[in-house]
Amino acid sequence: ASLLFFLATQLKPDEGTPELPDGRVRVRLETDGSLHDVTEFEVEKCNPLELDLCEDLSDLQSVNESGVLHTLTSRAKANMPLTHAGPNLISLWPPIQTHSKTPKSRRGESVWDAPPALTSLVKRVYLSMVGTRRDHSVCALGRSGTGKTTTCQAFTHALLKQAGTAGENISVDRVHAMFTILRSFGCVSSQHSDASSRFAMVFSLDFNHAGQVSAGHLQTMMLDKWKVCQKTQSEGNFLVFSQMLAGLSTEMRTELQLHQLPESNSFGILQPTKVEEKQRASVAFTKLLSAMETLSFSSREQKAIWHVLAAIYHLGAAGACKVGRRQFVNFDSAQAASSILGCEAEELDTAVFKHHLRQLLQKATGVSRERNESEEGPRLTASQCVDGMAAGLYEELFTTIVSLINRALNGEQLALASVMVVDTPGLRNPRHSAEERGASWSELCHNYLQERLLEHYHSHNFIHSLERYAQEGIHVEFECPESSSSEVVSAIDQSPPQVRAADADPRGLLWVLDEEMVTPASCESVALERVFQYYSNTVRQCEQPLQCEVNHLTGCDPVRYDLTGWFSRIQNNPSSLNAITLLQNSTIEVVKTMFTSRISLPPLYRGLGGLEGSSQRALQRNGTIRKTFSGGMAAIRRHSQCIAVKLQADALVNLIRRARPVFLQCVSAKSNGGSFDVPALRAQLHSTQILSALQLYRTGYPEHMTLSDFRCHFQALSPPIMKRYASIFVSHNERKAVEELLVELDVDKKSIVVGASRVFMKRGMLQYLEQQRDQQVTGWLVYLQAACKGHLGRQKYRKLKNDSPIQSDTTNIEHFSRCFLSNHYFIMRQCSIYLSPGEGAA
Repeated sequence: ASLLFFLATQLKPDEGTPELPDGRVRVRLETDGSLHDVTEFEVEKCNPLELDLCEDLSDLQSVNESGVLHTLTSRAKANMPLTHAGPNLISLWPPIQTHSKTPKSRRGESVWDAPPALTSLVKRVYLSMVGTRRDHSVCALGRSGTGKTTTCQAFTHALLKQAGTAGENISVDRVHAMFTILRSFGCVSSQHSDASSRFAMVFSLDFNHAGQVSAGHLQTMMLDKWKVCQKTQSEGNFLVFSQMLAGLSTEMRTELQLHQLPESNSFGILQPTKVEEKQRASVAFTKLLSAMETLSFSSREQKAIWHVLAAIYHLGAAGACKVGRRQFVNFDSAQAASSILGCEAEELDTAVFKHHLRQLLQKATGVSRERNESEEGPRLTASQCVDGMAAGLYEELFTTIVSLINRALNGEQLALASVMVVDTPGLRNPRHSAEERGASWSELCHNYLQERLLEHYHSHNFIHSLERYAQEGIHVEFECPESSSSEVVSAIDQSPPQVRAADADPRGLLWVLDEEMVTPASCESVALERVFQYYSNTVRQCEQPLQCEVNHLTGCDPVRYDLTGWFSRIQNNPSSLNAITLLQNSTIEVVKTMFTSRISLPPLYRGLGGLEGSSQRALQRNGTIRKTFSGGMAAIRRHSQCIAVKLQADALVNLIRRARPVFLQCVSAKSNGGSFDVPALRAQLHSTQILSALQLYRTGYPEHMTLSDFRCHFQALSPPIMKRYASIFVSHNERKAVEELLVELDVDKKSIVVGASRVFMKRGMLQYLEQQRDQQVTGWLVYLQAACKGHLGRQKYRKLKNDSPIQSDTTNIEHFSRCFLSNHYFIMRQCSIYLSPGEGAA
């Protein structure tokens, strides 16, 4: 009961009754009328009934936890799952009722029609981007299965409709086709969702100087490359495998030797058996082919894609011997995989199992004298070798597909600014699915990335805002929240102060695993003991061996991890590096052609997609990623999987650090019979510290402009000020000019504060000034356009008077005058309609 809220009435003490102790009040519950004495901290004031469906939580009279939960659940029951929280947006998923064009599945393939709250957010982001000419980012946060991908797709489509497109390369249909392809190749089916993302995405829309979308650029990061060969009970493999097995034509199935499928597959890739599953996968495969045609994938490129996917399937069917010599179990499937890849069976066997022979040959001949990191760690098993080849093949395939998408969406126009849509895998906890197992290495990678985004959220909303107020000399009564995601981030990725640091210096889990993996006779338990020694407050030791608990989401959602077999996941695997060699040396022309043009990348870059591009904005974004991967420990540990995970997270945060962020907090709102899981809602809202963010947004000054920009933008509201400071050849005292302008505007002194170099405004004040300015400028433009139309009409009249002789007939003169006056009235009428006050903001 302590986790729930109840409607009650606070009672005043009656005459003659003893007073309650200080800090305690008496309330009467509305449910049963019982009386209770509680502390003042347990009582929160309710909001008026008319605010139950309030669109913005910052507009509530009483911003408290019970009021926020009541407003969110009331809007969700009224089919309004999206709610503004100041500059950000909260989404309750799944919606209780179906919205128009809402997909049946949680991550459907159809376009989701954007609700009004999302449409208003799109308009605000678009106007801010065009007005400030600054990059913006829209970042989705939340658990896995909370509709982050669906919300990001809806935002992208609404933004394209709002701005329009320029050129043939970018359109709503092409962007929709991109999402369809990414859904097939980057999502898996799980208990939370029919299509749960397993890769991070930054999709950038570049806008030209006309405010239209001129190009798109996709960048992807696959933190865990082992998903394609990792068999999990609660999850399937990537959706494209089941779609391909259900929808391939008979001719292509015969060419890829998929007409007789084995019963077992070590990667968990199985053909759908139920009729409904077959039909669903076949329809999805048809949509996938249509999306590839929309993005100009040639038939040869599509054929090469199916060859690589079929080879991965046959590798899973071939399996590996668990004891004895390292070799395949099913030689027929291994032979099929080699023929589909376009290589000899012996060549495939050498690339998978005998890669150490090439290293010995290089050492003997003196070709390579430097220390080989790929040999570090224990000897690879046969199963690890097969997994490494499959992971390498799928990694190269996914990166190539991203390159083909960018080729279709590329544009050469100069960009004014960009809007980046960031979609990452959500936080995953086996407890959310009532599973008793511990979380795996894959879940640690994705949860770590969510913590990095939450750290960016905390820095933007609290730390940077308070630092700006302190620098400008603005006093704001607010205490920054003590808890943040930085503690968990440090426990995972804290780097040593130097390369050869002492053992007593704190290191995060990733660094400890990387060090212990290459230490002879070490194991996962030694790594855990070191982490417990460094971060005992954040990482808790469990009773089960090789298990620990990390306090994710500022302690609101602890996750228990099982480190059994993690060394095999982070160990350097040369088989995965040999995958690109097999593809580039293939005897099948379509396979060789598609992968030969790929740029050569170091091992740490293998999980990144979208590093190509010729436009100015694409080169800038790629330069940010390359700079992240070129310094520090990346130059020393070039084959480390742990360091690659950290660098990919660093690159993603660096991409969006300079952009103005907007956060979409997606919340899981599971309901049973119309009632919501209130404890789960509270835990998710506490992770982003929504109450503290709303408090700072209400008490602080969220909108600010430089002194010169404020004076130039709003001096039209005061003609004397505009006349006094109209000259651009004279340097003005901007602070004095702004103070004089504020006196003329006669606004509340508490609503606008002048700092050292900027003007700070309360929420809503900037919108109020913009409306006043638009009304003033609209009136001027109406008179200006009327004068221009009148001038053109008089010129046309003189031309007609000079070209055609005017006869003395009175009827002809009256007819000519009547036509001219009606034409002039029509022009003036159209002018006033076109520049009506309601459209002045445009």
